[in-house]
Amino acid sequence: MKSHAIERRAQLLRLYTGMPWQSARLRVEAASPGSLLIAQPDVDQLLLEARVMAALAWRQIGTVHPWGIKYVDPYPDRLLIRIEPAAIAQRASDWPPALDLAEALLPRADEHGELLGVPGVRTRIEDEQVVLHVAGTSASITLLGVEPAEWLHAVDVQDQEWAADGMTACHRHSSTRWHPLERPYRRGPAASAWLTSGLLRRVGLIRTLGVPLGVTGWLAGHKRSGGEHWVIDPEFAEGHGAAGHRRLMALLSAPGWGLPLDPVDEHCLCHLPPGVSDQCTTTSAGRADRPGVLEVRAIHRRGDRLNWIQRHRPERYEAQHKLTLTVPAWVDPWLERNGSLVPDGPSATRS
Repeated sequence: MKSHAIERRAQLLRLYTGMPWQSARLRVEAASPGSLLIAQPDVDQLLLEARVMAALAWRQIGTVHPWGIKYVDPYPDRLLIRIEPAAIAQRASDWPPALDLAEALLPRADEHGELLGVPGVRTRIEDEQVVLHVAGTSASITLLGVEPAEWLHAVDVQDQEWAADGMTACHRHSSTRWHPLERPYRRGPAASAWLTSGLLRRVGLIRTLGVPLGVTGWLAGHKRSGGEHWVIDPEFAEGHGAAGHRRLMALLSAPGWGLPLDPVDEHCLCHLPPGVSDQCTTTSAGRADRPGVLEVRAIHRRGDRLNWIQRHRPERYEAQHKLTLTVPAWVDPWLERNGSLVPDGPSATRS
């Protein structure tokens, strides 16, 4: 493959995943020309990633990177997630990332049998790395950047707290197979797993909007088709107005790189003065046999609101300012050639 083509594919891989440049280039050089670099995984891996994404979508601690994820490294049969370290002073020292991750991911049931965490997930330490896996399957996610000792301590702390609250730690009571309380979730509603897994594998795209101030996500409901309606609300500063969030949606649906999504509705308010409204909402739906809806509420902090953030959170803002992924100039023409760029016209409500 020509060097020019390698560089462009590496730039796209970096935009989508957030991977460091050298790692992205090495992945491209090792791949066959034209091969999918962000492949859709098999059913078990897909379901694990979807459930982990749902668990991480609303973190209980403040993070610098979107969802606290520095980058992902996707393979057809596994996923590597680089978790950010606890480096910003505003974060509570008594609630470290490992403890937050353990609470979000480990499965446990309350006294009524309601399950929290990710069903079927177990953990192991492999090559000095924390690996999430699903009992009885080959599905796995490696949590890079999480020290094994910190993880094991966090697990012990959470298990003790859950036992004191009368909860059943499924991973502790059944370490190699699914606990009876987890079995009803063994397959679970996977109709929209392609969407949430796909977002996790493309987490870097959030950083193309501008300075990433934060992002949360949640399940807004179920559609008649059986799919889920997911909402994410990336909050950012120093962005590119309508061109920025339209590019994000175009990248999310680009052939060979994005997801099988079609635009349904856009409500853009970028033309209004700062303070009137900072939110532009775009809704897309899955194509054909892919049930699911994604609603992206891009929140652009401007004017007095941005000034307040810069004054009151200077250390955090400075760290976030360094994270923006610059979109190369050739990307927009590439999207247009592929027919995936939302037309750039007057900012308005469209349906």
